[in-house]
Amino acid sequence: MTRARTIGRACAWCAALLTALPASVLPEEPAKEAGFMPGDRVIFFDDFTQADPGGFPTQWTLKGPGGGGNLLSVVSRDGRSFLASQTPPEDDEQTPSTIYARLPGKEYLPDAFTIEFDAVLGFSRLVDDLRSERQYGIVVGAGGSSYALLDVSSQRAISRNSQSALDLGAGGTHHVAVSVQGRLVTAYIDGRRVLSDPDGVERPIARIGLELSSYKGMRQDDLMFTGFRVAELRAQQIAR
Repeated sequence: MTRARTIGRACAWCAALLTALPASVLPEEPAKEAGFMPGDRVIFFDDFTQADPGGFPTQWTLKGPGGGGNLLSVVSRDGRSFLASQTPPEDDEQTPSTIYARLPGKEYLPDAFTIEFDAVLGFSRLVDDLRSERQYGIVVGAGGSSYALLDVSSQRAISRNSQSALDLGAGGTHHVAVSVQGRLVTAYIDGRRVLSDPDGVERPIARIGLELSSYKGMRQDDLMFTGFRVAELRAQQIAR
């Protein structure tokens, strides 16, 4: 049975979850062996360059379990387009925002595929709290429920059954990548493998989305992502 999470309501970053999950233990490997291999048959891609600044991208929808939340709009940063969670007025909370990609084609995703995106990680510059992290959650599902495939912040990566401590530069853009093969989920940050979960996903998968959130709803300035890519890993790639 799929263990569903109520997207946009439950907090994946609470202390109880962190103490309950075992730490991910990975062998030390050369970067070449641990590197991420992206799928070569693109299923979905959006870098928001086709969307109007200040608008909402048409390749995404708020429909789906837990969809919606804090307002989202396309913004420009350093020559790139991002989809950002808008900063609320002072003293207001920044509630989670969940959106789903409009996936074309087959009813269910293939057995092996990859997910990639670039996101600004780190802590808010608007509040005086060291726990005010920007948080991104890849959500997947089928039928009437969705659950967290991977949650990422600058300090940790969490899957359904595993977690890893991180220490990424605050305020920078980082590349998040996930390889899904059967039930195995492997996560990479900036090309480095950070987590592996042999039972990290339930099948079938019909939807993929992203939740943008902030620790305890603290106000954020650059809670945003771009370059969201989903691609199939074909047999010849896996065999390499």
